This record gives sequence, structure tokens and C-alpha cells, in this order.
Amino acid sequence: MDNPFLKYTNNLADILQSKNVAYGDSFTKSVDKYGLSVIGARLSDKYNRIEHLITHHELKENDESLEDTLLDMAGYAILGLKYLEEHKNEH
Repeated sequence: MDNPFLKYTNNLADILQSKNVAYGDSFTKSVDKYGLSVIGARLSDKYNRIEHLITHHELKENDESLEDTLLDMAGYAILGLKYLEEHKNEH
């Protein structure tokens, strides 16, 4: 059975891997330093960006499209899940 979601999740996995290498796993470092609230803060930032793009009828602003922002939000959710899994015995 063909899964139509794989094109999105595979693309997201590739993006997360390349950004994680480029930024030196800064998400994990930030959560380690400032706590789990970093996960909520990053997701909140992206939600606010999505809301702004939609309410201002600007599906692209400063080279960041609604699609890019949605992908970023999904990425931060995945990073949060990965962090929780890797640190489940610490919290």
C-alpha cells in the first residue's frame, strides 16, 4: 500500500539531519541548558509565524513561506520527541 505521507516525512528527516549537522545539535544543547520549555518556545515561535502569515494574507515573507514554516514546526515537534526519548530516564 502506498503511503502518501512518506514524501513529507522523508523530506523532513533529510532536512533535520542536514540542519542538525550544520547547527551542531543546537536544539539538544538549548534544551539541556534551559529546560523543556525550549520545546514549547520553539513551537510557539513557529505558530506565531504561521498565524502572522495567514492573517496578513502573506503566504511568503522574507523568503520564508507558509510551507517552510509548517515544515519547521513539524521539525521542532520531531526534535522534541527525539529529545524526550533520549532523555526519558532523566525527567
